[in-house]
Amino acid sequence: MRLGVKITLVVFAFALLGMAAQPLAVYLKQRFDARHLVYTAPDSSLVRSFESQSQSRSIIELQWQALLPDAERDALSQYQTRSSANTVEDVTSNILRSIQAASDQNYQAAMYSTNTLDTYNGAAVAMAGFIVPISFHEDQSPEIVFIVPYFGACIHFPPPPPNQMVFTKLASGFTDFELEKAYLVNGLFSQGMFEDPMGTAAYQLDTVSIRPFVGNPDDFRSH
Repeated sequence: MRLGVKITLVVFAFALLGMAAQPLAVYLKQRFDARHLVYTAPDSSLVRSFESQSQSRSIIELQWQALLPDAERDALSQYQTRSSANTVEDVTSNILRSIQAASDQNYQAAMYSTNTLDTYNGAAVAMAGFIVPISFHEDQSPEIVFIVPYFGACIHFPPPPPNQMVFTKLASGFTDFELEKAYLVNGLFSQGMFEDPMGTAAYQLDTVSIRPFVGNPDDFRSH
């Protein structure tokens, strides 16, 4: 092989390594950050209750679809899945499906449903999602928040159904908060309504700790 060709191949290889290194570095940083708590509840009795539950039943990795009654999960899954839009036929199909969803009474009922399941009442859970603040402490850290399955809920996109939103109240100090970042929230889970102009939550969480989350929190919808 000629020297010029060898040099070209070496340069090309280093260029590929450079392109791959940046995403890898971002990924490793996210993984490293996810190991560190960004919030811990100051309520020692709550922490003890959580530890007691987690020792007796272990911490449940709670998925969003597990909060939906079967009929509502089926109704939502008909329309909230990703579909391609590469051709005119794909676009037309998506438009027709949106029109159908608007007139589907089961789907519309599921989008506003407050029906809940008592399966996880009192359980120590870990659930991934995005945090939507409703109010703030004096230090500008979130106080009253919704935990939701996807980014933009309640702000840029229609909110999920109430039984896909979780209310929690945080103590001050969670200043390392980013709206566009997903978090893994640990706490004691329960049924319970909370209503606000920003939305309605049909579940509640007594939050014990929060850490960054890497990946897509939403195990049900496709985004």
